[in-house]
Amino acid sequence: MKVWKAKDKIDLNFNGYDFKIRPGDKFLFADDVFNFLPEPVKSRFELAHSVLPPFYKGEHLNGKTLLVIAQAAIGDALCMTPALREIKKLYPQVTLNVSISGKARPVLEGLPYIDNLLTMPIPFKEVSKADYIVKVIEMVNTPQFDNLSLIDYYLWKLYIYKAEKETPDVRIDELVLNEMREAFQKIRDASGGKKILLFHYLASSVHRTLPPKLLKGIEDLIWNEYVPVICSLPDEDITVETALDVYGIRAANLSVFMKDIRYLIASVALSDAVITADTATLHIAGGLGKPTVLVSGPIEAEFTSGNYPTVIPLRANYKGQTCESPCNIHALQGPCLEAQVKRQFYSPCFENIPPKVIYLALKDAELLTQNNYPKPEKCIVCDFSGDIPLFEVINSFRVFECPSCGLQFTHPMKVMDYDEAYRRHHEDLLNFTNIPYESYLNVEDEKKEIEKWSILPRFNVLIPILKKIPKGKLLDVGCSTGFFMLIARRIGFNPYGMEASEKAVEIAKSKFNLNVVRALTFEELSEDFKASYKVITALEVLEHVHEPMKFLEDIYNLLENDGFLILSCPPFYKFENTAKGYRKYKWWYGDYPPNHVTRWKPWSLHYALKKAGFDEVHIFTEPLLPGTVLEGVTPLGFDLKIDDGKIVKVDSNITKAVVLETLKPLYLNSRLLGNFQFAIAVKGRSPINLEELIKKAIKYSAVEIIWGRADKV
Repeated sequence: MKVWKAKDKIDLNFNGYDFKIRPGDKFLFADDVFNFLPEPVKSRFELAHSVLPPFYKGEHLNGKTLLVIAQAAIGDALCMTPALREIKKLYPQVTLNVSISGKARPVLEGLPYIDNLLTMPIPFKEVSKADYIVKVIEMVNTPQFDNLSLIDYYLWKLYIYKAEKETPDVRIDELVLNEMREAFQKIRDASGGKKILLFHYLASSVHRTLPPKLLKGIEDLIWNEYVPVICSLPDEDITVETALDVYGIRAANLSVFMKDIRYLIASVALSDAVITADTATLHIAGGLGKPTVLVSGPIEAEFTSGNYPTVIPLRANYKGQTCESPCNIHALQGPCLEAQVKRQFYSPCFENIPPKVIYLALKDAELLTQNNYPKPEKCIVCDFSGDIPLFEVINSFRVFECPSCGLQFTHPMKVMDYDEAYRRHHEDLLNFTNIPYESYLNVEDEKKEIEKWSILPRFNVLIPILKKIPKGKLLDVGCSTGFFMLIARRIGFNPYGMEASEKAVEIAKSKFNLNVVRALTFEELSEDFKASYKVITALEVLEHVHEPMKFLEDIYNLLENDGFLILSCPPFYKFENTAKGYRKYKWWYGDYPPNHVTRWKPWSLHYALKKAGFDEVHIFTEPLLPGTVLEGVTPLGFDLKIDDGKIVKVDSNITKAVVLETLKPLYLNSRLLGNFQFAIAVKGRSPINLEELIKKAIKYSAVEIIWGRADKV
């Protein structure tokens, strides 16, 4: 930003304002705003060497004047309001001045905590009155802005960090609301009283705009409950009506009524729910507490919706020839590169989000807005009995997170029918999830089964441990078709198995002559299966169990003294989640109810096992592997400037190779970043040093899986 001085008289209509500028008048411009000036007008300004007030660094502000220097699109301006509201709450005697573009000004006008709204550019006489300034311009494509949500970015810039309420203040113009109410009521009456869904498929950039045909697929699913309406602003795509006709979409097009942002705000207020790709509409809906689905392909949804408790973000899961979603490119004038390669207009990453998933997300968003719903009286693991907050709603289930032990669990608890799971018959999100139950039924001969499963990281890491543990009877809980029992038998154990699926039990018995019984609980076991075991394994079972403490206690009671429990479950802090931040609504991974009814952090698992009676507990994951790293981090190509001034283009494949090579020590030594989390628990005392063995197992497994055994002649 720079201060410019007028060389002569200038009458200027610019950035939504009328300026009457006299010779010598000075203005503070954001650089990008100055560049929008017509060239003949630019030449009538000259740089002025003026001293700006100091940047605000968290000082006390009562009795002071704070100037927030912004330009801001509509959505950006809305996202500023939590920080502005909070700073005024902290310092009631501060004079809070905000510069803003004329387009975004209506969403800030009349807010009681803003003392003065100023133009952009700002008359320097207003700048000089400030004791401190906050710069929130020229931030797009800066790393600070690109890695925080908009709400968090403004809170951070004003040294607030956490606001009591982190949703925008959205002012509704009552005159406009009354004007729009008639149109909405006519739609409700004509539909027989259906709810109204505002569908905003247009975004400020082509590559973030949803294909109109997506609305057709959604419309067919919601038609019995909702009438969709389109409310596009005047400066958005003028071909809305054509798009609706081409695809036979029955939505009511109210775009003709949208004179300015006030009309869109009123329309969101009058709607019952919102589906949007447009961030301004998202921020309005989030501020008004409407059940909302954000369909996000190129941009990480957490950056735009992460602060809103009534919004379900839907992410694309797309890998193409030129990109992997999210590419985090904010704005393009035309279609994205991947769309151009595929010779299409709309970004391909949206095409892998089925309309049914968007519909199911809408049902979840409706649940998010309900105030009265069943809440757990206590934690199912640690018995904490205070307020247990809601973590998320997914697949029509509520997931709560215990503030004491960190366990996430569903309430009310409903366990999936696993015979149904093997048949892959679901009417919910699990239809779209790659849960490999069906693949477990496709078994080969014993030798190939052992080879196939032994090389998988989550089993390979256990082999060095199983080799050292004293041998004896081993019970594999949830044994499926017996593939792990085959590995255990080869190592020297006498394996038994229990499994809920009748089909899997039949295969384990007939194909491999394994001693397997069909049982969902330990109470269902026959007497010959209730004897003591040296080792009990429960691999990816705990997250499916609706009474986890009873499950662990039953295992403890079935073990010999000095017996071992080895269990695994999905890790909350695997590398991908840590790299990208925990991402809600990953509908393609299946880590949600009724498939998974609990989620375990390392300390939650440690606590539960100690509470169940185990003397030693060791938590770790399978090795962190190269493919896993690149699920969480997508290395980019870049231009490298070398000493002689030449530019060398480094493509993404070279960057990937450098990243993987650099992180090799992490693969061999990472304790908690792999894709599957394990616990080894001992009833009594282990005769071996398990900590040292686990470290070696991770190293051996990483070396073998990444580079192989090099046994070729």
